[in-house]
Order: sequence, then structure tokens, then C-alpha cells
Amino acid sequence: MPPTQAKALVEAATAMPTSDPRVSYPAWYLHRWHFLPEGYLSRRSAAGYEHLVRHLYNQGLEAKTIRAAVSELARLKPGALLEVGCGPGRLLQKIAERGIGRDLVGIDLSPYLLERARRRLKHQRIRLVHANGLALPADEGAFDAAVSSHYVGHLPPALRPAAVAELARVVRPGGHIIAVEHRWHPWPELAALKRVRHLKQSLGFIGLSVYERTDAAVGASS
Repeated sequence: MPPTQAKALVEAATAMPTSDPRVSYPAWYLHRWHFLPEGYLSRRSAAGYEHLVRHLYNQGLEAKTIRAAVSELARLKPGALLEVGCGPGRLLQKIAERGIGRDLVGIDLSPYLLERARRRLKHQRIRLVHANGLALPADEGAFDAAVSSHYVGHLPPALRPAAVAELARVVRPGGHIIAVEHRWHPWPELAALKRVRHLKQSLGFIGLSVYERTDAAVGASS
């Protein structure tokens, strides 16, 4: 993305009502994503993601994948739940409708996707926060569970271990992370996490894994 275009997009995004002006946009975020000409930093691209790109991410199995994730969360019964990379809020909507959790939080780096999520979830008990998933605005162990759906695998490979470590940091020991990823996006190993469940047979090229946070120090590699 040309620097002049990136600057204009950041300035417009910072003026959004859903934007936290303290949030900065890293260089890796400021480029075209798939068919989105302004990345995730325009209303046009946010609409393109919702109506086209998310179908590609989910291989036409979004409804089935959401049902599987919600089913796992219903089994775990978290009180406080975070979704990082919540996008337009489709998964959070189903979680809330199922009555899971007393404290639901969605985080995304795009104020335009948060705008769409806010409209979708306006009658739901969900807090939407503009933030970078690599620096979550939450205390250690603040949540019983976290959800990462097509988030970690779409980061630059060098950043994925840090993203997983940050997810683990905000989940309490004994809490869980639900990870939904394409099978060609391997989940970075972390000593603080152990995989306790994996579903793949019915989700095509998508895998759903449940990780439990152990008492190991977050950030330690396996």
C-alpha cells in the first residue's frame, strides 16, 4: 500500500467513533488483504470482508464452524469470555444468543469492522474494544476463555507466537482458548498451553482446537 494512501486511511480510521486514538496500526496491517483494496481500513473493505472474504476464510462452512465453537464454549461454561479478531461480530452474536458467559468482550483492530459489529450486537450484552491483539488491554488471567477464529493464522508468521502468548496471558490458569484455523496455519506451540480437544473431520480444511492454559509461565516455548 503506498505511504500516502496508508496515511490517509489511518487518519480516517482514527476519526471513527469506534476508534481508540491511542491505537496504532503496524506496517504489516497496512496493505491489501485478499480482495480488500484498503485492507481492513475502510467501510468498503469491511463490507467486502463480510459479504465475500469471510466465506472464503470459512470454506463455505461458517455456520457449521460457529456451531462447533459455540458448542465447545457451552461445554466449558466460561464466565468471562474474550474474542480477539471479532470482525463484524457473527460469532459473538451466536455466543450471546446461547446465553454463554456473563462478561463478553470482542476486540478488533479495524474500527470499520467494529462499526458493523456494533450494529449487529446493539441489543446484546457485549463490550466491543478497539485494540491490537498483540497488546490486549486486559490483566493477566482476566478471562475464563478466549476465542481466536481465523486471527492468529492470518498474522505474519513471525508474529504468531507472540499473538498466542498474549491470548494465553489473559486467560486464567485452567482456562481455555478456542482456536479456529485453516489446517495450513499451524498453531504455535507454547509451554503454557496444552491441546485438550481437536475437531477436524466435519469442518473441511478448517480445524477447531481447544487449548487449556497450564501453570507454566506464559511466553515459554515448548
